[in-house]
Parts: sequence; C-alpha cells; structure tokens
Amino acid sequence: MELLLTGEQSMLRDAASTFAQRRGGAHRLRNLKDQENDMDREVLREAADAGWIAVLVPEKKGGLGLGLTELCLISEEVGKALIPEPIGAGAAIATALPSGSLEAVISGKSICGLALSETSRAVGDEPPNTIAEHEGTNCILSGVKMGIPYATDADGFLISAGGTEGPTLAYAERNETEITTTATVDGGSHGVLALNRTPAIVISRGNECTATVALLLDALHISGAAELLGIMEAAQDLTIEYLKTRQQFDRPIGSFQALQHKAVDNLAAIEMCRSLIYQSAGSFDRNGVTPGLASATLSRAITSALNICKSAVQMHGGIGFTEEHDIGLYLKRALSLSARYGTAGLHRKRYAEQAGT
Repeated sequence: MELLLTGEQSMLRDAASTFAQRRGGAHRLRNLKDQENDMDREVLREAADAGWIAVLVPEKKGGLGLGLTELCLISEEVGKALIPEPIGAGAAIATALPSGSLEAVISGKSICGLALSETSRAVGDEPPNTIAEHEGTNCILSGVKMGIPYATDADGFLISAGGTEGPTLAYAERNETEITTTATVDGGSHGVLALNRTPAIVISRGNECTATVALLLDALHISGAAELLGIMEAAQDLTIEYLKTRQQFDRPIGSFQALQHKAVDNLAAIEMCRSLIYQSAGSFDRNGVTPGLASATLSRAITSALNICKSAVQMHGGIGFTEEHDIGLYLKRALSLSARYGTAGLHRKRYAEQAGT
C-alpha cells in the first residue's frame, strides 16, 4: 500500500526516522538489557520534546492536536529501531489524563503506567474486580492489577475499578502501591500491582469512564499494531540483505526459489498489515472509537509479526538462532509486544463480539 501523506505527515515521519536511527538499534537494546534497564528516561524526554507524546492531545491542553495516523507513523519508526521507551503507549495514555497530571507526562518528566488488566488473558476493557470506595474527588482502591509494562519506571498508575458508583478510572502514585515485576523475553519487564486500600485521585466515572477507556484502548491497540509493523519491516529488510550476501553452493541463497517465495509471502503480509493499520487509524480520526476494528488490526499485526520474525530467523539458518545475531532481537521484541495488550486470539474474540457474530 502506498500511503498518500501530506507534507506535514511526511516531515513528521522523517523526523521520527532520524530520531529512531540516532536513538535506537540492536546495540542499544542489548546495552539496556545488560544493565537490566527497561528504558532510558532521557530518550523518552527527547521524544516528549519533539511533541510525540502529546500528538493526540488537543492544542488547548498543550498538545499537537494531531490524529492517530500521525501517531502510527511515529510508532512504525519506533518499532523499526527497537526503541523500548513507551512513546506510542504514552501518547495513548495521555488522552485519558486530566490537566494536572497531563503536563508532566507529555513533557517527559513523569511516566504513567497503565493498570487495566486483572488476568494474564485480558484486553483491558473487561469489568474490573478492583473496588473503588469514593470520597469526593478521591477514592480508595483495593484489588490486584497484572501485566503492567514499565512498572519499575512508572511514577504513577492509571487504574480501572468498579464499585457502587459504577466504572471508575483513577490515578495512584507509585509510592502508594506494592509492585512485583517479572522479566520479559526482550529484556524488559512487566509488573503486578497490589492495591491495599490505596488512595487515588478519580479521573472519570460512569459513562465518561467507559468512553475514556475505549478511546485510550483504540489508540493503544492501533499504535501498537503500527509498532509491530515497524518490527516486521525491519526483520524483512535484514533478511533480504542476508539472502543477497550469504552464499551456498557458490551462489547467493536468495536465488533459491523456496526462499524467494517465502520472502514474497512475508512482503505481502507486511503490505496487508500496513493497509489495515492506516485504514483503521484514518477511520478513528474521522469517526472516533471503533473497538472492533482496533482489535482486528492488532490481531492481524500480532499474527503477521510473529510469523514474519520466526520466518526471518529460520531463513538466517543456524546463525539466526544465536544471541549474537540481531535478527533474534526482532523476534523477542515481537513476542513481548504480542502479549502486552491482549493476544491475537483475545482480539479476534473481541472483534467477533463487536461485530455481533
């Protein structure tokens, strides 16, 4: 699919590409893993200075007032460069924050974790078991949240809860919570948040809460699909270059028809994903929340990214399975992202439910 971009969109993509090439790459991801760090706050602040975390925030609130298409252009470049910082996720979370917390997040001074899921098999909009006891504009939270990315770096958490006053979205400071973390395959981590009568600030409740979470999740899922698109594109490019240079029987292995067919299949899958992602982003920008379409998009991106990255490792032969070769990092990153906000199967089920089938 050939994207028809405006001049401003092309400039934004080029700026994101330049940033990603300078601040990303396999070597940097390895260094973070060796240092047991999930991310680098300085890199996130640079992205914030460029306005990318504020891309979906209206101009009257200090943001850029752009659309999800622009965020997907940024996320795609972030995925290509294996940048682990939550740029796309931060932009999605910013759509749900009030002015008091928003400024610190979009400036990169603060990181807000997202705590919506309570099981390992959740999308984020399931009815929560966490209970909120309201006290005016504040509340007390009790429950457990799971699968929280960047839990070790977050300064606070956006938390969904239920209770006598219906659905509630609240913000709790990190020092008011109990956190345990587990390492992920790409060198990052995810956390479990224990809420034992934790004080929090109410962000929204009732129908407003439901609408806010739906908007957040759509932006999160579609921009996450764009990040996976970038990963599969980079894995494909790396593999094509290898097929051109690696020789066997005195000729490049790229001349073997079986490998050519596989590479073409992968390219077709990438282009199908690109088309779906940017059509979904455009629909979101024009029509607002479309949870079924967002889930269909992420499900397709997860499936394609895993298939393409596994195929890329296989086409590299024995060297592709070693820790030293970069291609394995793309597979590990795809594996981590593919389970972060709901698996492909969960999103297919969600799409079917939204479509009424």
